[in-house]
Amino acid sequence: MSKQWSRSLRVVVGIASAAVVAGSLAACENSTESSGDTVYFGVSGPKSGTSAEYGRLWQQGFDLAIDQVNAAGGINGKKVALKWEDSQSDPKQTVPIATKFVGDSSIIAELGDFSSPASIAASPVYNRGKLVQYGFTNSSTDFTKGGDYSWSPSITLDTIQQAVTDWVRAKAKKVSVVYLESDWGKQDFGFFQQYAKEKGIDIVYSSSILPDSQDFRPVLIKARDANPDAVVHLGYGPDGALVVKQLRDVGYTGPFFGGQNTPQFVELAGSAAEGDIVNGVFSPSDPSPRIQDFVTKFRAKYNTDPGDFNVYAYDAVNALVQAAKYGGATREGVLKGLREVKDFGGIGFSDTFAFDQQTRRPGKIKPIELVLQNGKFVPVTTSK
Repeated sequence: MSKQWSRSLRVVVGIASAAVVAGSLAACENSTESSGDTVYFGVSGPKSGTSAEYGRLWQQGFDLAIDQVNAAGGINGKKVALKWEDSQSDPKQTVPIATKFVGDSSIIAELGDFSSPASIAASPVYNRGKLVQYGFTNSSTDFTKGGDYSWSPSITLDTIQQAVTDWVRAKAKKVSVVYLESDWGKQDFGFFQQYAKEKGIDIVYSSSILPDSQDFRPVLIKARDANPDAVVHLGYGPDGALVVKQLRDVGYTGPFFGGQNTPQFVELAGSAAEGDIVNGVFSPSDPSPRIQDFVTKFRAKYNTDPGDFNVYAYDAVNALVQAAKYGGATREGVLKGLREVKDFGGIGFSDTFAFDQQTRRPGKIKPIELVLQNGKFVPVTTSK
């Protein structure tokens, strides 16, 4: 799902505390009704900085969804559009963006931010301002604890690592693990440790890595020298590409689990990542008519195959539109829809779902195992 995760929890909590006051003041001036002929969703996400690639992929998914929604009549006759603020996925920037969105009465829901720390920092503002914060790529289990207005369809880290450790166990009994030095990375590694122990996987070496580093070789040499059956990377596309390339540079030739299903990862990693296994929610090779209709339309618009982060964004717009059609094109209407609609779906989900009202996440959604073959990620079950 990558993100600039190097912010510490202390920074996030400090920002969040200040945000409560800002959100409260903004909420006092805010009307929940969207006036005029256009309904707006606010987007807090990266268009520049180290996570800009994700914003680019989001934009493609957003635009395709909005084109289709508006061609079909919008939300009860109103057109749908976005108001986007570039956050660089930085917690220090998401708080003022949230205050701005809460104070803009034309915005009926917010999409983003990309990283969980960036979203969590802004959650107090959205919750005090009673504006739905739809963190559709926020996999941290802590995100939806922010309040009744924090929602996410993202698969959580614990569910991801339950699946990943199954895939690892099929190839390895002992592993070296590198993970991002961030709150998110530590939480992810904690879940990996938990499930690895349960499944008899021996972690022979582990180390955090700094997201902004360009040279991981000192850590990777130690990971190699621990003689693992596989190396596991818990992080994102840009750092994952460097890790796998540098692993091959220092002579490691075994299985690699890590990186992300993004064009940037595939391009940066090159042949070093061939055979890499990642978790995902989507593959353009899925033969179902629903998936192939989406893939055809995406290719026609962008002349390339869609990937996970295009799908996340496409599905997020459609979910909020469905909620607003049900409950009304207002902030209250979106919340009502998320609470009561029982048949949300999308390209990234095999079945329809309803949100669990306690966790504000869907249940029973699991990642799929993807392997990189000839420069493309395909489901493991169809790659053999």
